[in-house]
Amino acid sequence: MNHVKAISSVLILLLMVLGFASTGRAGDRSGTVSELFLKIGTSARAISMGGAQVALAEGVSSIAYNPAGIMAVGNYGFGATYTAWLAGMQHSFAGVVKNIPGVGALGVSVTMLSTDDIPETTPSAPEGTGSTFRASDYAFSVAFGRQVTEQFRVGVNGKIIQSYLFDKNLGSSTFAFDIGTMYDIPILQSHVGVSLTNIGKDVKFINETYSLPTALRFGVLVDVLKDASTSFVTTMQIARLNDADEQYNFGTEYVFNNIIALRGGWKFAYDQENVTAGFGVRLNSLGFNSTIDYGFNNFKYLPGTHSFTFEMQF
Repeated sequence: MNHVKAISSVLILLLMVLGFASTGRAGDRSGTVSELFLKIGTSARAISMGGAQVALAEGVSSIAYNPAGIMAVGNYGFGATYTAWLAGMQHSFAGVVKNIPGVGALGVSVTMLSTDDIPETTPSAPEGTGSTFRASDYAFSVAFGRQVTEQFRVGVNGKIIQSYLFDKNLGSSTFAFDIGTMYDIPILQSHVGVSLTNIGKDVKFINETYSLPTALRFGVLVDVLKDASTSFVTTMQIARLNDADEQYNFGTEYVFNNIIALRGGWKFAYDQENVTAGFGVRLNSLGFNSTIDYGFNNFKYLPGTHSFTFEMQF
């Protein structure tokens, strides 16, 4: 009973924080936040389901958006995601998790965004000097998750963030942490996820200081249909960011024969992003406890992005 009261108190507190945040300063504050690569999804499954990620937290890729999800790893887990981002940029994530019986799950990961070679220009050589450079961003993370009760999981994630505007010659670094929870409600066949991400020190480039992209997310996943070989789930999420008004996410997933998953979703109150889609393949029937996922994220006026995730547990 004490555990139930503790869990209820945590959830109520987080909901109160969410409500309080939604009444605070709103509006478009684009350009006031840096390290935007931390907003890009690290799970092709979540990306294809409208970005409704917080209640989908399950496995290695959840380190970056709800570290409580790493408790889904039974022993060892490995995950990697690649996204062909806009303007020729590449976004990558890789992580490993070890579940220590009686203690919890420990994970480490790295997230990276990098450009292609950019021609160097100067006032005296506006057409180019013949040299090139790259801009890049990195986040190195250590996460810990624990099963508090049979239904309640919590996770924390600390990260060091490094950004370079001109190779390694001009850059900045800072630190941040995330906290996330997952709560299963068997009687309602649902799961509730809450996370607060990128809480940390502002980053400074030369003489300008920018905030990190802090986000508070609340989501619910419902198992509409679930048996030994077939499942159909829906998930919804509300997100409060420090540089925009509330954003809403909705996604669905249908799995048949416990092998193929078809997914779709929609993003509401976004400037550019809207519809998403994708699929996944489970390789368990081949003797591998692993999945391969693909996610497509559409933009109104820009080319869509493609994401690929591979996860394995062993």
